[in-house]
Amino acid sequence: MSNIIRYPGRACLLGEHCDWAGGSSLTVPLPLGVQVEVEAGLSDIRAQSELHGRLLEGSWPVKGLVNTSTDPLRLVGAAAHCLTEQGLRLQPCLLRYTSTLPAGRGFSSSAAFCLATLDGLARAAGHHLEAAQLAELAYQTEHGLLGIACGRLDPLACAAGTPVFLRWTNGKAPLTRIRPGASAILLIGSFSQPRNTHRILTTLQEHFDGSPHRALSAAACQATRHAIQVFGTQAKMGALAMEQGDLERLGESMNAAQ
Repeated sequence: MSNIIRYPGRACLLGEHCDWAGGSSLTVPLPLGVQVEVEAGLSDIRAQSELHGRLLEGSWPVKGLVNTSTDPLRLVGAAAHCLTEQGLRLQPCLLRYTSTLPAGRGFSSSAAFCLATLDGLARAAGHHLEAAQLAELAYQTEHGLLGIACGRLDPLACAAGTPVFLRWTNGKAPLTRIRPGASAILLIGSFSQPRNTHRILTTLQEHFDGSPHRALSAAACQATRHAIQVFGTQAKMGALAMEQGDLERLGESMNAAQ
């Protein structure tokens, strides 16, 4: 008997980068996502994936293994290690992944993959973890164990599976689900090539902090801090508009942030 677990990607309507800079964020789930089918195994944890248009396979000891290489499946071993560190006794299993999420386009494909892995491994061991707990474990797996430049926004948004408002304090936020007051259709585009997330985050953080190690324009640093402040303010206004079903006002907040 197998378990089938799926987590969606997310789109950040308002408040991008506020998870590390402070402020608020408003996100919605996507119909695209990552799915894993979990079956009982014999002696170890094995994974088969059709991610990125090619078949990937790997195996790890039941206690997991942290490998900081560029292997796309390194998240599986790191997730198993993270759960073991939490005191869970994992069971041998086979994980089969399929995905409709494009990688590297800002839709949180790695967070969805990590959440599906953590949830699948935990359920195979007889444990049910809540969404907020899974999101924190996903952050610890990616950022803490593998050193990936990410915040808590992505796993929280993907774990919720609903529109979410996040008010950030020191990089953390309670998971606050939103019930929209009106239906809406969102058209979300994707670039044909992956973005350089590490470069984007590094450049923004240097300008936000006014890095003393680089000759940065004072005007550019001020503009960066002002922009992120606007992002957070508009996220609060947009969340209220979404709850009230005021789509025009939600659009105005998105225009202001853009």
